[in-house]
Amino acid sequence: MPPSPASGRPPAREGISATKTVLRGVVPPGQFWAARAGDSPFAPGTLLEPGTQLLGPVPAWHFPDLPEEAPIPFDYQVLHVDADLIIVHKPHFLPTTSNGRLVRQTLQTRLRVDFAEPDIVPLHRLDRLTAGVVVCSRNPQTRAAYQQLFSQRQVRKTYQARTVRPLSPVSPPPQEIVLGMRKVKGCRQVLADAAGTPTRTWVQPHPEYVELRPLTGHTHQLRVLLNHLGAPIVGDDTYPVDKGLDLYDFSSPLQLLAYSLEFTDPLTSRARKYVAPYSFGGSLD
Repeated sequence: MPPSPASGRPPAREGISATKTVLRGVVPPGQFWAARAGDSPFAPGTLLEPGTQLLGPVPAWHFPDLPEEAPIPFDYQVLHVDADLIIVHKPHFLPTTSNGRLVRQTLQTRLRVDFAEPDIVPLHRLDRLTAGVVVCSRNPQTRAAYQQLFSQRQVRKTYQARTVRPLSPVSPPPQEIVLGMRKVKGCRQVLADAAGTPTRTWVQPHPEYVELRPLTGHTHQLRVLLNHLGAPIVGDDTYPVDKGLDLYDFSSPLQLLAYSLEFTDPLTSRARKYVAPYSFGGSLD
């Protein structure tokens, strides 16, 4: 498959996307494809000859050398496949996309390799520790229509969480809770802060779990909220105490499940709903 005529970017290799760099002086050894740039002397997608003298900076795509990654011993489960979408259940511990530390061991890379389709892209993201339903696009021609559903918050997401102690009943149940949150640079924890970005979450306690529907999208929104309410999630390595990052500690799965996802299909106007293969306490229907 040739590089994209629009951007010059070559198709993913072994499920991994090319990254952009800027070449100066001389084209180094290896494979570099010219990226689109208004002042570049090379057409987008041109494979640059190593040793070529460059008169100025030239943006280019390449595949960086990646270190080996120990396998994440959990895999996704396919829930639905059609010409436009692949819906899967993501397991705990597997990143949705590259987090800078893991590139090969991600949901996106595995799907691209397994389906032999370099254009598969998750339309939203679950935290590495969270399990649940993920919608992926496999058709670049229809991708924007589905991406718009997520960007405009036209997708209803329902989560379930097991907490270390029962959540005090909200009154009247269910209740929408507004909480300010603030992300601190260099810190894994997100802080609950009245002066921070307002977040909104629909909350309904049940005997065995808490049902949550995020109405805004903030990093760690559900984890921060439940910790703030005095009921942190079982298995949380960051709240209330940051225990440090260990990508290969599988001993305590975070008990947070992206249980269901609902939307109106932008192409067919048909209602669609996808549900995880298990629940923390019965159906939400």
